[in-house]
Amino acid sequence: MSGRYSIGVDIGGTNIKAALVARGKIIKRVKLPTKAQAGFHTSFNQIKSAIRLLDTKVAAIGVGIAGLIEPRKGVVRFSPNLPQWLDIPLSRLLSKEFKARVKILNDADAICLGEWKYGAGRRCDNVFLFTLGTGVGGAAVCEGRPLFGKHGFAGEFGHSVIKFNGRKCKCGNRGCLEAYVGARQIVARAKKLMKKKKSALHKYEKLTPHIIANEAKKGDRVAKEVFSEIAFYIGVGVSNIVALFDPAVIIISGGISRAGRILFEPIKKTVAQRVMGAEYRRYKIVPPELGDDAGILGAVYYAGSNLET
Repeated sequence: MSGRYSIGVDIGGTNIKAALVARGKIIKRVKLPTKAQAGFHTSFNQIKSAIRLLDTKVAAIGVGIAGLIEPRKGVVRFSPNLPQWLDIPLSRLLSKEFKARVKILNDADAICLGEWKYGAGRRCDNVFLFTLGTGVGGAAVCEGRPLFGKHGFAGEFGHSVIKFNGRKCKCGNRGCLEAYVGARQIVARAKKLMKKKKSALHKYEKLTPHIIANEAKKGDRVAKEVFSEIAFYIGVGVSNIVALFDPAVIIISGGISRAGRILFEPIKKTVAQRVMGAEYRRYKIVPPELGDDAGILGAVYYAGSNLET
């Protein structure tokens, strides 16, 4: 099943999701546990098993993985989700195994390419994607090409500083965006406010950003205050991106993007107030369109392209 078929792989700390793809359409899917804690060889064998369940004779294989990835060299320098994955030449290992063209890239870059080619950023040459989950990441397409940087590490949006000498971030710096809008920080802020104010959030045994968003939509004062703060900080970060890259589209992805207007409207307001020359700019701040498929489709597109040359 070679020729027009390719395989996309999304390697997470918990699961490996893979799909057989033809012309931007997913034909077949598989999901296997990553078994990340068992070490490199075990998780690498899981990746190979996922690919074999789809097909072993394809034109190209694209892989998205979190961490410091050198896409031009095909090397995983470090992945926070995968212990023992240090300086792994993943492209070469998979290419040798499956006799196919293999390319790897950071998972946020893969999501950005997927949305740029097939989703919310299609028909635009300048797109920035912001991912919000446990951590905060980013990726960009500039003038129709992915922005990787010298080593492939560009897009660490979560570690841009928005508050001088602010909260301590897990990266060791202070005032990083991630220290204010990561999933743990959202829940922690809600719990802090709940100690002082009445809230419907008290009825939940375990809080999540999704629960907080739903209660904010219903009008809960604490939940609304949390989202107002989150949106402000994200808006400050996005205004920096607009100033630096002048994108046509800014995509805010991750589970929190499902919050809808309660998140997006204050973000747009903050950006409009802070960016220089707002009246002359034409940009959109939008949610993603492809959901969990964006990373797989972006990885496949990258594997079949010559974008890095």
